[in-house]
Amino acid sequence: MIRLRPALPVLLALIAIGCEPAASSATPTAAQASPTHSASPSAPARIQESESPFPDVAGAFVLFQLANETALRAVSFGGEMNGLLPTSIGLSEYPAWQQSPYGIPYIVGSTLHDRAGKSLGTLPWTNRQTVTWSADGRLLCAAVPERATTGAQMRLETARPGEPAKLIASGFMIYGDNATYPVLACDEGTDRAIVASFGQGVAPVRLVVFRLSTGAIIRSVDYAGMLGWVAASADGTMLVETLRRDTASGRWSATIRSADDGTKIGAVDGFVGQGFSGDGTLLVGASDSSAAVVDWKTGRAVWSASGTYGGFLAEPAGRRLAVGIGFVGGSDQRDVYLVSADGSARLLPAHVRVALRY
Repeated sequence: MIRLRPALPVLLALIAIGCEPAASSATPTAAQASPTHSASPSAPARIQESESPFPDVAGAFVLFQLANETALRAVSFGGEMNGLLPTSIGLSEYPAWQQSPYGIPYIVGSTLHDRAGKSLGTLPWTNRQTVTWSADGRLLCAAVPERATTGAQMRLETARPGEPAKLIASGFMIYGDNATYPVLACDEGTDRAIVASFGQGVAPVRLVVFRLSTGAIIRSVDYAGMLGWVAASADGTMLVETLRRDTASGRWSATIRSADDGTKIGAVDGFVGQGFSGDGTLLVGASDSSAAVVDWKTGRAVWSASGTYGGFLAEPAGRRLAVGIGFVGGSDQRDVYLVSADGSARLLPAHVRVALRY
């Protein structure tokens, strides 16, 4: 088992966790290694924001707003270019948009926008917070109740931008108004979708893996009271399950498993796994009082930075990540690092708003 120091992120601090779920019981195959940290002791220089329109180029981008500014901006995952998008969004404490994996298109309110800021149509669901983009950014996926009443059947639905929703599956969970039902992954390429339920939005309760094309259930797992967090790779083939190994010491452990059958393929001790890089080779999360990126197969800690982990975005099918520090628990810190696979990083301007995933 790969060993790192204990992680105590704000998101999980109040969760009591027991043993591993019974549905996951295979033996590990990951390499046994001790990581070496490669982060620089000093923070990198901040990227200087450009006041020019964002170049009309292909690629994957991170959308952001400067503090006290309504303009929406974009920056490449490597930080090589940044600029203004033709959209202005009102100020709020949290980002008022949701970006696709490539940054564009993006959702403001219930409206989808293209690069020119023009409408691509509206969402077929009332709350954009329930929506997950597919791995390629072409499809919208959501788990919604038949009616917003406790006891209603949950439905997995998909939609193309500007089109009505299509029913994929129903009856796999029961709706409760004190829970959330995120779609953790949705990928037409692997024909997978994963829906989870989180009690009060925090503790994982149940997870279901679907064949996206037919709605057939491949696997379901009951987690109630067992895990601190669960996340999926963008293609829906892997899960990272985090539990507290030792409640007395607060020591966490992240286990990487096959989503289809629960086979254990790796583990990182002393780590809270919050998600994967786009290609699935790196794990992002928290170690001790730091945010970190780990190569979970080799045990090499690629990057870390002191502070409370505050969310991430992954470059589609790539190894670069945007990682937030702060943003949660009333923290005044609000930094976003653009982290490359070699451990180098660049900082966005201070106190930006970015629609990070948690």
